[in-house]
Amino acid sequence: MTVTRSSDTTHLRRNGGLRGTSRRGDTSSAIPRSLVLAAGWSWRLLVVGVAAYAAARVLALLWLVVVPLVAALLLAALLRPVAGLLHRRLPGPLSALLTLLLAAVVLVGLGYVIGVRFAQELPSLIQQLVGTIHQLREAVGGKGVGRLQLDQIEASVVDWLQRNRSQAIGYLTAGAGYFLDFAAMVVLTLFITFFMLYDGKRIWRWLLSPLSPRDSRRVDRAGQAAWASITGYVRGTAVIATIHGIVIGLSLYLLGVPLALPLGVLVFLGSFIPFVGVLVTGGLSLLVTFSTHGWLVALIVLGILLAESQLEAHLLQPLIVGRYVRLHPLAVGLSFAVGTVLAGIVGAIIAVPTAAVIHQALPALRGPHRDHRTRPRYGDGER
Repeated sequence: MTVTRSSDTTHLRRNGGLRGTSRRGDTSSAIPRSLVLAAGWSWRLLVVGVAAYAAARVLALLWLVVVPLVAALLLAALLRPVAGLLHRRLPGPLSALLTLLLAAVVLVGLGYVIGVRFAQELPSLIQQLVGTIHQLREAVGGKGVGRLQLDQIEASVVDWLQRNRSQAIGYLTAGAGYFLDFAAMVVLTLFITFFMLYDGKRIWRWLLSPLSPRDSRRVDRAGQAAWASITGYVRGTAVIATIHGIVIGLSLYLLGVPLALPLGVLVFLGSFIPFVGVLVTGGLSLLVTFSTHGWLVALIVLGILLAESQLEAHLLQPLIVGRYVRLHPLAVGLSFAVGTVLAGIVGAIIAVPTAAVIHQALPALRGPHRDHRTRPRYGDGER
């Protein structure tokens, strides 16, 4: 009977049935269960936080490798259709190499259009901006508060432009001087991209090979979902960026604004950075328009920018990107903010696709098999 009573007591004590009774002064059974659960979650969250911090520190130390790897993933997702098209006529290595060469030619051409043209036109733009401010000041007339503010604006703008004109031209034309700082990253990015385009399917199978068959199938599902999300985001963003660049460039050209082509290219490139990219490049287009054609034409350009932003938000994004990247706008904004704080411009570019990958991969990793036949797979276009 004593043993039975002891067993019952132990059973009750383990299930929280005997509160306030303890053995040899042990008061753990008197602790509320909610506090025990909170303490358990707290130390587990602390361990996860420390592990995340350690991983972030390691990634920061290896940024010369991490950044090219992420850039190669995005670049491979963008270039895979071209590589697949060339692979129909050419061997795998040659098609991948030719794809990279074509991409390099396009990037060099865009850099030339932007840098050289801006360097040539910048002094003239400065003079036109000063003249526009003079005209606006004369239109205000008198010596009231409006004219005084315009005088102050003119003095500050002219002073800054005169002091920094040579520096601005130098920054635009001396980009090659920084090539050595990024040479290793560029070479590594191209190296990784080449093998992703040429042998991506085999690389993925090699990564799955150490896993058990069950885990391999789960990770493969998650990988397919993640790759579908990356390709959908990158290609959809490229389509939207192309539309932005063409609309803005063509509008500036029809309005007679100088540097219409470089500004259109800048809008295209800026569209790959959520929120800030179009804002900055669109603001630059407005500044050039105001400098050369005054405030009335600048208002027309502003209207085009606003209309295009609404078109993107309500039609282009849901139709083109939303099929693959189902993220709430709040999640996009927070991801962009976190990426910018952690890694600057690089973090701003990769934050949203990273969030999309996590959002798509985790359910695929946990849930049952889904049909991904309607989505682009990593091995599409490979031999």
